[in-house]
Amino acid sequence: MDQDMKIKILRNTITVFNRKGLKLTMDDIAEQMGISKKTIYKYYDSKEEIFDQIVDYVFDDIKAREQEILNEEGLTLEERTRKLLSAFPERFTEVDFSKLGDLKDKYPKIHKKLKKRLESGWEPTIELLEQGKHEGLYRQDANLAIFKTMMDASVARFFETDTLKKNKISYVEALNQVVDILLMGIKV
Repeated sequence: MDQDMKIKILRNTITVFNRKGLKLTMDDIAEQMGISKKTIYKYYDSKEEIFDQIVDYVFDDIKAREQEILNEEGLTLEERTRKLLSAFPERFTEVDFSKLGDLKDKYPKIHKKLKKRLESGWEPTIELLEQGKHEGLYRQDANLAIFKTMMDASVARFFETDTLKKNKISYVEALNQVVDILLMGIKV
């Protein structure tokens, strides 16, 4: 029951975040949920703690989606690699990541955690890319450390700038374009 309420708070915070960005308040979350602010404080000590937990909540779902892709039957190596690189749970497709621009200044610990989560867990993807090189799908001279760095840097820029908003493109659309561009760059 406590875990269910914590997840409800996280989901409602995401909804409010899409409207107000990092400037949302505990009152905003309480109003969204139709509960008292005091109830929220029974589960979370601060807005910062909620944001911290949202990072884990989103990335744990991404990792679960990646595992589903790795176990999915009938995919070619290229399809599996493409899906893995652009893995993103359906429930988060509407999150307005362009509102994270001030995260580094306002919540440096959460920004650091976000970057760490973005940069970790690459092992299955690198294995697939290595397999693709071995099978002749990807160029032998493709440096996968550079590939990973380019992917990380692109995604980080989406969170740190208003590029997506200015170009009226969703995070998922932008992610898919980055994956296409990078994979085409190493394809034989």
